[in-house]
Order: sequence, then C-alpha cells, then structure tokens
Amino acid sequence: MSIDSDSDHSFGDWVENGPSSVKCLFCEQLYDDVSEAMVHCAKDHNFDFSAVKRKYNMDFYSYIKCVNYIRLQIQNEHFNPSQIFETESQPWTDEKYLNPVIKDDPWLMIDIDDVIEDDKETESGFTVNFENNQFTLSSEHFSHIQKKIQTVTKQLELKEKELADAHEQIIQMKNTLTKVLSTKTEDSINTASSINLEDDQSYFGSYSSVDIHFEMLKDKVRTQSYCSAILLNAPKFAGKTVLDLGTGSGILSMFMAKARAAKVFAVDEADIMYNAIDNFRENGFESIIVPIKGRIEDVTLPVEKVDVIVSEWMGYFLLFESMLDSLIFARNKFLNKGGVILPNECNLFISGVSDTEKYNEVLGFWSDVYGFHMPSLKTETLNKAHIDIVPADCIVTEEVKLCTFNMYTCDTNSTNFKVQFQLNITKTCPLTSIVGYFDSIFENENSITMSTAPQSIPTHWKQTVFLLPDPINVTKGDILDGEFQCIRNIKQVRSLIATISINNKTYSYNIS
Repeated sequence: MSIDSDSDHSFGDWVENGPSSVKCLFCEQLYDDVSEAMVHCAKDHNFDFSAVKRKYNMDFYSYIKCVNYIRLQIQNEHFNPSQIFETESQPWTDEKYLNPVIKDDPWLMIDIDDVIEDDKETESGFTVNFENNQFTLSSEHFSHIQKKIQTVTKQLELKEKELADAHEQIIQMKNTLTKVLSTKTEDSINTASSINLEDDQSYFGSYSSVDIHFEMLKDKVRTQSYCSAILLNAPKFAGKTVLDLGTGSGILSMFMAKARAAKVFAVDEADIMYNAIDNFRENGFESIIVPIKGRIEDVTLPVEKVDVIVSEWMGYFLLFESMLDSLIFARNKFLNKGGVILPNECNLFISGVSDTEKYNEVLGFWSDVYGFHMPSLKTETLNKAHIDIVPADCIVTEEVKLCTFNMYTCDTNSTNFKVQFQLNITKTCPLTSIVGYFDSIFENENSITMSTAPQSIPTHWKQTVFLLPDPINVTKGDILDGEFQCIRNIKQVRSLIATISINNKTYSYNIS
C-alpha cells in the first residue's frame, strides 16, 4: 500500500514539528503562539474569542468549526468579524466546517478551554473580586444587584400566578374533556359507523412473526375447536367456496381443503402469508387454496361471493384488535345469502375474583421496590387490564353475560356497549378484581363451543383481569350492582377502554 509523502509522519511528529509561527485569522500578521494571536484578534480586529465562547457556549468542536468558518469567510472582502455577534446562533454549525481550510493549522492544535479560562464575571457584567473566600462590591454594583433581585422576585411572582392559572385551566379542561368523552361515548353507542383503520403496519407486522402462530397452533382448545367444527361437518362444506379471513399459518384453509371445499381463498396482509403458501404446497393443496396477500378491505376475490367465511378473529377480551370490523366487511361484501360464518356467535362474560396473593404480588410490589415507593407505577398498573390465567377456585361470584355477538347481524358499532350487571356473591371474602372472558359457538349439525372461562382448559387468550384499586369485602349471598362500559380507544383504534362502576366508584382500564 502506498502512502502520500505529505502524510508520512506520525501524529506525534505533526504536533512536535508543527508550524513555528501562527498566522492571524484576519490578516498576515505572525505570532509565536495562538494565545498571542488571540490577543491581537481582540485588539486589532475587534474579535474576542472569550466573548464568542461565552455567547455561543462554544466547545472544542464548535471552536474548530469557527476557525475554519473564518478562514473561508475571510476570502470574502466584505466580511466583517463583528458581524458574527449579530446572529443569535452559531453560523458555523454545518459539519463541513470540521474540515481544515489550512493544512496543519496551529489554530486547530489547541483546546480552547486550555487557552481561554472562564472569567469571574457576573451576568450583569460587573467584576467580583475574591479575597480570602470573601468578595467586595461597590455601592453601584450592590444597588444594581438589589434592583435585579426585585425584578426577579416580581418575575417569579408573575410566573407563580401564571402557573396557578394554568393549573386551574387544566382542571377545567379535564372536566370538560370528561363530559365530551361521555357524550361521545353515548353517541358512538348509537351510531353504526365503521372506523377506518388507516395504518395497520404494526398490527400486521406483529402477525408476521412465527412465534405468535406457534402459540396459537399449540393452543389445542383453539385449534381443535376449529378442526372439529369443520371436519365433523365436512359434508356441509364439500364443494363450497370458502373465504379464510386472516389465514395466518393457513391451518384453517387446510382444514377446509381437507373437508373437500371446492375453493378456499386465504387472505392475509401479514408476511406470514409466504409461509402459508409453502404450507399449502407442501401438503398438496395448491390447486384448492388460493392465497391472496392484502387487507380484506383492499383485495379483490376471484369470485363475487363465497358460501362460507371462516376466521379466527377473536382477541383478548374478545374485541381487542378490532378484527371484528374486517369480518363484518367481508360478510357484507362477499358472503352469499344464506352463507355460513364460523364461528357464528360469541358471548362476553364477567365474574368476580378473590385472589389476594396475586393482588399483593402485582400491586404490593410498587410499595417497596428495593426500599423505594413507586406509587405512579402502581397507578399505571391499575389502569391497564392484565392478561392472565385466573384459577377457577378464585371465582367468587356467579357468571354474568355482558352481551352476545351474532356474526350474521352485528355491526362495527357493536364493540361499543354499556351494560348494567349484578354480581351474586358465592363466598365471603375480599373481592380483588373483575375477570372478563368469552366463548365462541360453531353452530351446525355437530355444534362446537369453545370457552375461555377460568373453569375451562386454559387457552392462549387466557382471561382479562381488571384489578380493583381497593378490594371490596363481600359476604356470601350479597348482590353487587354495577355497570360495564366498553368503547374503542380513539387514539389506538385496535385497543379498548373498559369502564367498571361498582359500589358507587368508577374505574377505567386500557385493554391494549
């Protein structure tokens, strides 16, 4: 490898054998070192590096940029050094000014902090003389400081008043927003309109991971329910055209192909579709299953209508992720009159839970985090619904059905609902949480019901737990009146906000 002769020396040689004289930044005058040249610049060119350093809080790198900036600007005959002070920000911020204008420029071989020490000057420009850890001020300076203190005090009082006013405005805005949201909720419950999902990249991106499909496929309750609902009723689907909405790994499409469906249109926007195509080919179904990559709202099917729609659309608390919207769209646009939807009905339930051990484990943790209290994190924990498996022996109330979703008749506004409920207490204990879960019904000649209740075999959906901020002591035979409200999160349309009113107290939870 060849090396230019100009660079054939070490960094140490460059420093030790650098230029013996320092040229002024603004003229041809030469000096023995940079410090002398700086004094000259301040005296003869009205360019004080100390003032520049203070004004722009200049560090090592901005100093280098400043030198190279001046080297370039000095080539302009109209350049005036004092013009630099007329700008509020550094004019040499561009990274190009890190490149030396003059090779081995001695101005660039120093650290500005070593040459220019911060002087002991007050903000007002008065010099303070220190001696024996004491300082003296002239009467003029003292009077100036007193006036400054009075001014700052008045400014502080004004800011405190502004802060108090702002706090009052925030309280008023909060109350107004609460009323507006309450009105919006009432309106949304009575308005049958679909929410336009404009950006689904993160949603479909999450379903592109093999891990999530592994979790769903190894869920025997889930997968076996679909398998039984299809294969035990195979004659119902033989020769039919089928839409598999959200095909994922393609397992439901292959169940339908095995049931001798004529054609299965497997639709999914997630990149897992490419794996599904391999699965179809590997199992010899490429002539029956037609893969279509895209959102159901955007794609075109090779047929106008289908006989069957099968979809595993359910999320946590049944409605999380809002895939029900896509199912309703597909039903309205593609399903033949008299066609079949699997599952055809879903029911949403709640029950009361008493699990003090889990309650203390989750919320008690924030009371002593290695000796520290973290109440704000406890509040965050309470505001979020938890996905967990609730032991069946922790259920201490009778089951309450909140609502039923009929896949043939429900609309996109069905996710917004408000329900009055009564919890019949079956055990004397502290009530620590409310748990939500659902079932899915595949009604046919051989009907199948899949349940995610605590009393059933656990599924990957588990249950949705709403922790109460303060446990409620209940007695067997008591009846607790309450209200459960569910609305879409207007900021994250695939998420939900659940509000539970019980014992004259209202609690809000994010399901996300």
